[in-house]
Amino acid sequence: MKSLLPAADYGTTGLASWIQDNVITVIVLVIAAAVLWAARGGNIAKGLTIAAGLLVGLAVLGIATGNNAEDIGNFVVDLFKS
Repeated sequence: MKSLLPAADYGTTGLASWIQDNVITVIVLVIAAAVLWAARGGNIAKGLTIAAGLLVGLAVLGIATGNNAEDIGNFVVDLFKS
């Protein structure tokens, strides 16, 4: 019996491109879920500390992997410049 469907190209390119397009949204949702979980247990300070640490770590990772480290550095220097 012949297959009526054409042969499909299987791979992970679709998943990889979806993750690249939605990585910020997914990270923010995970952080929000972690803070809400900590708040449910009555320890919101710990949840916010973890979330802030995650955000700082992601910012450093973004600077390290991006091509705009010099622009970000100039922006930070301009914040403290009189």
